[in-house]
Amino acid sequence: MKFIHSADLHLDSPFLGLKDVPQEFAKTIYQSTFQAFQNLVNDAIQFKVDFICISGDIFDRDQHSIAAESFFNEQCLRLEEASIPVYLSFGNHDYQKVDNQLQFPDNVTVFDNHVETKVLELADGQRVAISGFSYETRWITDDRLSEFPSRNRQVDWQIGLLHGALSGLKSPHANYAPFQLKELLAKKYDYWALGHIHKRQVLNQQPPIIYSGNTQGRHKNEAGKKGYYLVTSQGDTLVPEFHECEAAIWRSIQVMVRPTETVSDVLSDVQSAVETDGVFHELSLISVVLKAEALSQEVQIQLDNGTLLLRLQRQLGAQHKEMWPYELVLETPPKKMSFDDFDHDSWQQAETETFTKAQVATVADKLFAYDFIESYFSSNEAIEKVRLAAIEQLNGKKSKGF
Repeated sequence: MKFIHSADLHLDSPFLGLKDVPQEFAKTIYQSTFQAFQNLVNDAIQFKVDFICISGDIFDRDQHSIAAESFFNEQCLRLEEASIPVYLSFGNHDYQKVDNQLQFPDNVTVFDNHVETKVLELADGQRVAISGFSYETRWITDDRLSEFPSRNRQVDWQIGLLHGALSGLKSPHANYAPFQLKELLAKKYDYWALGHIHKRQVLNQQPPIIYSGNTQGRHKNEAGKKGYYLVTSQGDTLVPEFHECEAAIWRSIQVMVRPTETVSDVLSDVQSAVETDGVFHELSLISVVLKAEALSQEVQIQLDNGTLLLRLQRQLGAQHKEMWPYELVLETPPKKMSFDDFDHDSWQQAETETFTKAQVATVADKLFAYDFIESYFSSNEAIEKVRLAAIEQLNGKKSKGF
């Protein structure tokens, strides 16, 4: 058996954090969520998978565009021609009442707004049970795992589709069908195909419990490789393998810069770093981070007024049509605070409250059970040595008096 687990296609999603993008890149960027799914479908047909699971958020909004609906149907028709069924659930972005659902090709099965199980019989006679549900509203705050059946012993494989988030204290995803890992394991399924979290994550190795992540990063916080999992049966286990399918990739490249470098030096350093990092896609959207304690005046001026970024965009664009550096930022090491940086009055107050025999005794705790330690710190001289040692430590110096 072989199937694809994907989620969070977010078809027709807007890209964020980009401005003044050249016209030749704009179309690729706009089409990237569509192209990523088409790449997935191409792979599904090439690999001759038995079926595809999509765990929510096929569309970016509940009121999705006609273009997104039409494109998704076209790709599903390609899968139907290849005899590949699709099992999908709607998530918090494309939530809807399933009884009023869109018209999909016959090979597409949409899970209801309550948990239900579909059984698929493969060409070789193996039977696969797939359980899941679709969001009817934007938020689902209750745990739906109790509605999922335990593993069906009458089938060869059981898979769970769940668009939700691990529950936890003050979780920012508490509104999205929260669950606990132990609940998933208790169902004894062979594979859990998770959606909603856009960062690819393996929550459990065997049985696999996996967030496939989204198929296309949409802003710089969704950087790195994006795609799906190709899951293959090996004996009595299912083995997942990640495959990329994104059309554009967000990347961050760090470049060390010396204070003595000229603008030409910096541009050369950046170009070298970009080329060393490699090119993998039709379009790479690059954030360049200059790491330096300080920059020369000319470099700082051109960085601040945007000239350095414009020059970098022209330079790279002339040689690498698939690269677009969208930002250029400076990162300096944190300043080490010295004793002189402390407010004098604040220090005096802290000094009065901290360097006392009572406070030293509290910190020493059970060490005062040793007579020689208790005796040493009973003197004002010892407390003064502690105070001086603290000042020297704050100045980054090694204490000589203690």
